[in-house]
Amino acid sequence: MPPHPNPKIFLEQYLTPPEVVADIVWLAFLRGEIKGKRVADLGCGTGRFCAAASFLGAYCACIEIDNDSITLAKKVFKDLGIDADFINADVEYFYSQSKFDTVIENPPFGVKRKGYDLIFLNSALDLSNDVVYSIHKSNEKSEKIIKNIARKKGFSSEVITTNFEIGYYYPWHRNEIHKFLVDIYLFKKIT
Repeated sequence: MPPHPNPKIFLEQYLTPPEVVADIVWLAFLRGEIKGKRVADLGCGTGRFCAAASFLGAYCACIEIDNDSITLAKKVFKDLGIDADFINADVEYFYSQSKFDTVIENPPFGVKRKGYDLIFLNSALDLSNDVVYSIHKSNEKSEKIIKNIARKKGFSSEVITTNFEIGYYYPWHRNEIHKFLVDIYLFKKIT
């Protein structure tokens, strides 16, 4: 998937590293949460999660507020022969009458807009009838808040901490690669 040609910092648009996309989608596939499932990629950007899930047999919907991202994703998906739905919407206000089996997201970390990651998380949990995969900057205090939100919405939580690398992406970036820890949350609906 190509990088975003015009990333918008106020939306905290960064590329999700391909190895992180592959790890999450493959784990979900092995757990039976991709093939034949309805999958939503919230804040999809150029659609990396959705493309990977589609290749593994999911019906996928890309949900993104940024029209430039949706336009690029549609073109790339068409060129690759990937079938998906594209919804140009603000995750904060998006609602779907039919829920998704699996929701995957790499939300903004809330650096430019405090709490934005939690808005995404709440939407993801509301849109899923089974499982949510969500990436958040690793932080003990945040982990407690995130797990509490999930518990109140009827989801159990597992956390995998891993390295995350962001390449030189905006003009003010000084380092070629910035490495930091993220927590990948696996939320499962409690039945």
